[in-house]
Amino acid sequence: MSQFGMQMPGGRTAKGASPDVYTALIFVAVVALGVAVGVVWMSGSVVGPEGSPIGLHGADGQADLKLAERR
Repeated sequence: MSQFGMQMPGGRTAKGASPDVYTALIFVAVVALGVAVGVVWMSGSVVGPEGSPIGLHGADGQADLKLAERR
């Protein structure tokens, strides 16, 4: 039948799935969240007790913040 220009249904091979715009947006969001977590971790290291970003301050409710002096 191909000599008449007709094609059989399902004659083509199925094309595999490819990434679309939503996949790219999810990837960008994951990268941005990773960068945000890194920035928060570094900031927590500055103000945390003994340089620990996840350490707890004293039970008395007082936080001893050792921030850099402003010039």
